Amino acid sequence: MEKNEQLKDVFVRVIDSKTAKRFTVKNHYMKTFPIPEVCFGVFYEKNLCGVISFGYSPFTEKKIKKIIPNINKGEYIEMQRMHLLDVLGHNAESFVLGKVYSLFKKNTKIKVILTHAGGCKNDCGIIYQSSGWLYFGKQVCEDFYLTEKGEYKNIVSPMRFGRVPKEIKDKQKIGEYLFGKGELVKAHRYLYLYPINKGIRSYLEKKSIDYPKDSSIFRRNQEWVK
Repeated sequence: MEKNEQLKDVFVRVIDSKTAKRFTVKNHYMKTFPIPEVCFGVFYEKNLCGVISFGYSPFTEKKIKKIIPNINKGEYIEMQRMHLLDVLGHNAESFVLGKVYSLFKKNTKIKVILTHAGGCKNDCGIIYQSSGWLYFGKQVCEDFYLTEKGEYKNIVSPMRFGRVPKEIKDKQKIGEYLFGKGELVKAHRYLYLYPINKGIRSYLEKKSIDYPKDSSIFRRNQEWVK
């Protein structure tokens, strides 16, 4: 594959969450930004050209301990959002993630990162498969609602916090009640882990399963491809 010469001028550093949120909401297809623990900015020619945010959901600990029971708090984190502008060119995702792994390894106790593909788009995680992540299964995901404006809205949080009348049970109807006209997204959520620690990688390689190849749509160089 042709080498991307631009990458030699790309650097990654921690940025504040307000800057990260502005960039992500503007550019990421979900138009949302979960509360992060740390955000990395990707810079090219002094311009912010990408953001990757990491944090925890209410289920992060349960998901990781199901696979690594003895892992301690502070040794894992979840990648929440990643978006890189096309100006960075091909192979940018793998390059930038490599920089992030090095920063975690040098400055924290993080040993493993987890993330999901799919959810909104029916993407089985081709980008993670090509970047050395390990795969740990999928589950049906009907948590998201696509509005007429093209925005992906999570229906689970409003349900959890009592914003939906109890008599509304159908998820399509819940989406309509909360966000107006649109369509419930019926997809899968695919779980991937990236071990920064070599010992954990050896352990996880014995537990991981074969990569899925069932996407009808997937990301390549930040573009959606059918």
